[in-house]
Amino acid sequence: MSITELTRIAREQSKIRTHSQRVALLKAADIIGSDGYLSDKYFSQETVEKDRKSGRKPTI
Repeated sequence: MSITELTRIAREQSKIRTHSQRVALLKAADIIGSDGYLSDKYFSQETVEKDRKSGRKPTI
């Protein structure tokens, strides 16, 4: 499968995902931790601290 085809499929699938599915995907990819905040694995300490101070979690 070409990269163009894979990109098209990924974009189509992203349109029908629910918020809960998006959050689960971000957790599975380790972008956000189980606590709902950004993971320090991919983000700077400064960014992670700002995220935690904001108090906004992407989870419901």
